[in-house]
Amino acid sequence: MTLLALQKNSTGSWKSNLPVLWLAVFLCCASYTMCIPFLPVYLLRELQVAQADVNFWAGITFAITFMGSAVMAPYWGALADRVGQRKMAMRAGYGLALTYFLTGVCQDVYQLLLVRVLCGVIAGFVPACLSMASSSLPEEKMGWGMGLMQTSIASGTIMGPLMGGYLSSWFGMRASFYVGSAALFIATTLVILIVHDASVITKGAREISSLLADLKKALENKELLFVMAMFFMVQTCIMLIQPLITLYVGQLMDDMGDAAIKMSGIIFSLSGFTGIIAAPFWGKRGQRFGYVRTFCVVTFTAGFINLFQVFIADVWQFAAIQFVYGLFLAGAVPNINANLTRVTTKEMRGKAFGLVTSAQQFGGVVGPLAGGFLGTYMSTRYVLVITGCILMCVALYSYLTRVRNAAEA
Repeated sequence: MTLLALQKNSTGSWKSNLPVLWLAVFLCCASYTMCIPFLPVYLLRELQVAQADVNFWAGITFAITFMGSAVMAPYWGALADRVGQRKMAMRAGYGLALTYFLTGVCQDVYQLLLVRVLCGVIAGFVPACLSMASSSLPEEKMGWGMGLMQTSIASGTIMGPLMGGYLSSWFGMRASFYVGSAALFIATTLVILIVHDASVITKGAREISSLLADLKKALENKELLFVMAMFFMVQTCIMLIQPLITLYVGQLMDDMGDAAIKMSGIIFSLSGFTGIIAAPFWGKRGQRFGYVRTFCVVTFTAGFINLFQVFIADVWQFAAIQFVYGLFLAGAVPNINANLTRVTTKEMRGKAFGLVTSAQQFGGVVGPLAGGFLGTYMSTRYVLVITGCILMCVALYSYLTRVRNAAEA
């Protein structure tokens, strides 16, 4: 099959691919948010970690997975350009389903750490699905389509914590991991059976160069490096607070029991609601006014709103600020993703998604470790304020180095 024929075929298949990819990403994200945000409580209740040590172990268990993923993501991304994203989705999806099941049967924190390492090494289901979506979408639908895919992430973020909170209350925390494993198995099977993989290029092109040479060539793209840096910073800010939220909600409610877990699930879900509401809107704004310009607006505004966390007095005020904050931050990732498709060719899309996933995962390493460290020495509300300041600096840097320079050129 020639590259031109592949492009025509992929353009015609996006209408059938997109709904299945949307559902698969939704199930994957729901599985993640059903289980992982509650790991601090899992450590306390099921693995008998001492209260004084839980912030440390929570940061480690979050970060170690992202470290494994950060190391492996470029390799998986480059390999995907040779064998196709569909096979990468199969590898990651079934592998993650296994790790979720194993997490549910862990008996101590050291077993959990081993499983979390394995989880990071084989991860990559969502990037594979996003790459397949971007490869099949026509250019005029790119901003809208990537915004729509962001709503699948947001929807999973809504349903996962709600389901995880109630499953934990009714059947115990281990049940959440078993249900998450089943959902990942279903999501992967749907992709394998239905989705046409438009990311596979011609056989001759796949055999031209080695993986390392491909990655080196991709890293010579300065705009790709900028996208990687933005992914790293946004993910760092997201993960800086995530290991602390469940415990912080318990502090605000003066209750570390089931009520705090359910309330934490609701607050985690708020970011999903905001994503559904705002991501397609910001995706369209990016297509109209420029992806980087829109990224600057949403990131700066989200950071400024987060500064108000210092004034909160109860859990409902915290939830309200999180909701408004999420309305703007929901526009960051779809515009970064859409900009990625603008600065890379379709033939290197797999490598590009692998590299930005690696950058994102390194943010997932730095964020929890920094959050756990800061949370040991200061109130969580001040960690939130620091997060807001970082986001505002990211927006200003992006504006000064990309938007204003482009206008002056």
